[in-house]
Amino acid sequence: MMKKLLPKKFAIALVALSALGATACVHQDAPGVGVVKFDSSAVFGIEPEDKAPVPDFEVPLGTDFQLPDVPLVRKDLNAVPDGPCPAAKLTAFPKTSATPRVEGQPPEGVFKWKRDLVEAKDATITPPKLQALPFALEGRAIRRVTKISDHHFSFEMLAPDAFVPGNTIVTGFEVNTNPQLLAEKNVAARTIGVVNIPGTDVRVANPSDAPGIFINSIEVQNDKGIRVSSFHPVQPMLIAPLEGGLLRSGQQFRSVGIDELSGAAITNDGVVGRTSRVDACGEIVEGYAISLHQSLSDDIQAQLSGDPEGTVLREATRQQTREVSYTFATQYGALPIAETLALGDFENDAVAALGKWELGALTPTPLPDSVK
Repeated sequence: MMKKLLPKKFAIALVALSALGATACVHQDAPGVGVVKFDSSAVFGIEPEDKAPVPDFEVPLGTDFQLPDVPLVRKDLNAVPDGPCPAAKLTAFPKTSATPRVEGQPPEGVFKWKRDLVEAKDATITPPKLQALPFALEGRAIRRVTKISDHHFSFEMLAPDAFVPGNTIVTGFEVNTNPQLLAEKNVAARTIGVVNIPGTDVRVANPSDAPGIFINSIEVQNDKGIRVSSFHPVQPMLIAPLEGGLLRSGQQFRSVGIDELSGAAITNDGVVGRTSRVDACGEIVEGYAISLHQSLSDDIQAQLSGDPEGTVLREATRQQTREVSYTFATQYGALPIAETLALGDFENDAVAALGKWELGALTPTPLPDSVK
């Protein structure tokens, strides 16, 4: 088995919202309380590869991570080999196009996913290390699809943690497609003095029934099935607006998630992209891409120097930034079909990481009883 790629505190900062992105703000749970273990290799018969030991990575406290200026796909990993994951033909098109409205609910089951790339850099040691995990197939499960109302449902996605092998990330999603708007109008462009003010669209939804795609929880469990960390925002954290029940390409938005126990906060500056296509091992699947620039702020405690008993602590605020993206197949109930994560700048930061994951098959296998 491959030894852990990153120590716990760095891996938690990466898996967040995902897988991705939000567990950097976590609180520790009591031992013995957790979700069931999800073993993708048992489902697909994909045996883990033996790899050389990878050194632990340490994230310097108080470091602000800048935006990476490197492509997510490196070493020409777009060339998918023949065999278990053939490449789609150049003439292939999706069977069903993505729709501005979310249609139906995602199917439950275990989906094949491609780990296109995971890279991590540690320049705090001599000589500097750059580690990369190659292309691989893994399993992700969609479970507990629950109808809340005629336009509101929830579901969970289970994914293996690439940064701490053996861990599983459980992300809770909510989707509210409420089409009702309390107010909708266009404010025309105008000039006040010498200042030009562009036109804007104003849409106001019912705050008690706000539409959108949300994350309501992220939990991480270890290989023994014990929950080791969690992020539960007081209010579900918006990651894609559905104003009037519609995804609107080009729309910019801001949202905040505040953990109910630790008080850690994630601020998202997001934009709804155009439709994007994923090569799911020979089958083209289309979805809407959502890009998020995230800022994490939380309080950390450090022992004061000269205190041998370790009882005197000081509070400090930690800031991190990262880039996260999701692609949702709206025609299949907002099924997630792609994720990317970028933390740090490989050129300038001592510690950085990149990850890219995509759907590998649109048809799932049944959920094992152990993960239902």
